[in-house]
Amino acid sequence: MTYTALICPVLEYGYQVYQVASQTNLNKLERVQLRAARIITGLISCCSKAIVLYEADLQPLSMRIRTNSAKYISKLQSLGSFNRTSKFILQWTSNQRLKKDSPVGVMWKQGLLDFNIEPSIPFSCLTPNTSLDRVSFNDQLLSSAPKHTQHPEMMRQLSLELINNIPSQALVLYTDGSKSDSGRTGSGVYAKAEDGLIFRCRFRNPDNCSVFRSELLAIREALNFALHFENSDIYVLTDSKSSIQYLNNWPEIREKTGQEVVSKITTLSQKSRVCFQWIPSHVGVFGNEEADVLAKEGSALPSASSSELFTSEIYSIHKAIANSAWRNPPTHDWYAGNHPGLSLQSVGTRSAQTALARLRSGHIKSLKFIDKEKTFLLALVSVLLLLPISLTALAPLRGSCGVGRAKDLWSC
Repeated sequence: MTYTALICPVLEYGYQVYQVASQTNLNKLERVQLRAARIITGLISCCSKAIVLYEADLQPLSMRIRTNSAKYISKLQSLGSFNRTSKFILQWTSNQRLKKDSPVGVMWKQGLLDFNIEPSIPFSCLTPNTSLDRVSFNDQLLSSAPKHTQHPEMMRQLSLELINNIPSQALVLYTDGSKSDSGRTGSGVYAKAEDGLIFRCRFRNPDNCSVFRSELLAIREALNFALHFENSDIYVLTDSKSSIQYLNNWPEIREKTGQEVVSKITTLSQKSRVCFQWIPSHVGVFGNEEADVLAKEGSALPSASSSELFTSEIYSIHKAIANSAWRNPPTHDWYAGNHPGLSLQSVGTRSAQTALARLRSGHIKSLKFIDKEKTFLLALVSVLLLLPISLTALAPLRGSCGVGRAKDLWSC
C-alpha cells in the first residue's frame, strides 16, 4: 500500500520532537492520513472520521506516536551513561523550567519514563580475539523434521534418540519459560547429574516479560548451576529456538542478560564442552515437562527477583494497550463494524470492498433519515443485485431485505 510504505513514515518522522507542537498543527497531519483513509476505503466525505480510519485500519497518529515514543525513550534510557542523550534523560527533573514543555517533559507526563529498563551495553562483552570453539548451538534435531508437520510421537522419538547420544558423564540441564494470560511470567530449570543429584529451580520474572527473555533467564540460572561442576560436558536442552539463535549471534548481543549468559558460557567453555540443543516442547520428554511445570509454578510465586524489562517488552506493552483500544469499534447508531479493516479483508474486487464499507457505515444513496434513523427505502435485494460482490462477501447479509434500519443488516 502506497500510503503505509511511503507517506506514513514521512508523517511519523521526527515524532519525538513535533509531538509538542500545537494541536492545530497536529490536526493537519491527522487530516493527511484521513484523506488517505478515504481514498483507501472509498467512503464519502460526510462519513465520520472515526469510522473511516477504522474501516481503513489506520490508527490515529496520536495513538501511534505514543507507542513509538515509548520505544524511543526506553531505548535511550537503556544506554545509560554510554550515551549523552540517555544521560541527560536519566538526570532530567520535571521542575526544570526550560524543560517542562520539552519532548522529554511530554513523555514524562505520559508516564513513559516510569519503567525499570534493563541496561544495554553498546559493545561486546568479549574481546575480538575471543573464540567459542568448544561451544555449539543446534536449533535442529539429528533429523530435520519441522514440528508442525510431524506427529508428536515422532518428535518425541527423535528427541529421545538425541538425548540417548549424550555422554553419560555429561551434565544435562532442561530449561523453560512460561507466561500466563494475565502477564505473569516465570522460569524453570531441571537437571540430573551423573551422581544422581537432582536440581530443580523456579523463579518469577517481571510482569509482561517476554517468553523469550524468560527462556534466557532460565538458561542463565542453569549455567550458574553448571559452574559448580568440574570437567563435565554441559548440555542445555531448551524448547526455545529463538534463544539458541540469539546466543549463536553472541558478538552482536548488547542486552545485559544476554551478555551475562555469554560470559558464563565463556567461563564454562574453558574447562568443558558446552552444547545448546533445541528439543520440541509438549511431546512427552520428561526433563522438558519438568522444566515446564517449574516455570509455571515460578510464574505463580508472589514476587519477582527483578523488575527490569527489555526495551522491546516495554514497546510491546504500549502496543498491546493501543491495539486493545483500537479494536473497539466507533460508537454510532448505524454502524456495526466489529473489526478494523473488515471491508478491505473481504473477498472481492476493489469496488465490492468499497460498496461493503459504504453499506456498513450507512453512507449509500438508498439510505435516508426517517424518524432520526437511517432507513432503507428500497428493497435491499434490488440494491444488492447491482453490486458485483461474491457470495463470500455477501454472507453477512443473508436474510435481509425490505425496509429496515442499517444496523439490522449485520445482526441477522
